[in-house]
Amino acid sequence: MKYDLNKKITRGAQRTLEAFSNTMFDLLAKKSVESITVNELCEISNFPRATFYNYFDDKYDLLNYCWYLISKQLQLEQHKQLSSKEALTIFFDRIYHIFLENMDSLTDILRHNPPNSYLVNHFNAYFKQVMQGIFYECLEFQDHTVPLEIIADHFSNTVLLILEWIFIKQRPITLDEAHNYLISLLGEL
Repeated sequence: MKYDLNKKITRGAQRTLEAFSNTMFDLLAKKSVESITVNELCEISNFPRATFYNYFDDKYDLLNYCWYLISKQLQLEQHKQLSSKEALTIFFDRIYHIFLENMDSLTDILRHNPPNSYLVNHFNAYFKQVMQGIFYECLEFQDHTVPLEIIADHFSNTVLLILEWIFIKQRPITLDEAHNYLISLLGEL
């Protein structure tokens, strides 16, 4: 992304980023990510192409920004004060609730971007990387016979697997049932 998100975001930049990300989410509910064009994003957002390219390299860069926004809603920076079990549970619960609250939009998006699509794979790759970093930093194991990188990867894959089962493959279960799945697959941590 061309815009530095680490610096204070001006109101103008905030409006621009919000317009493009909202437009991307709206369009994803109507068509596949592959069929969305930069021209379309600009026209609907009411910004010229030059403005788009001041912020993003391409529509996939905008997609990364959309995932970044979701990760900000999850408040992942809190993981540093948590045990591995707390971080795993809180992270899972927050994603579960965001998906649940946005189920109608998610259903529309999946109608045009099926489970094996670029969009779903891109989402999984982004959040797998984020989760691996979190789990790697906060995992607490006495037995280090297995490298932490493998354990973090295992935790990330398991969380994504359960979320995919519930929301993408549309097999709704309660949060308590989902916790039981986590415990069954990962143990008591």
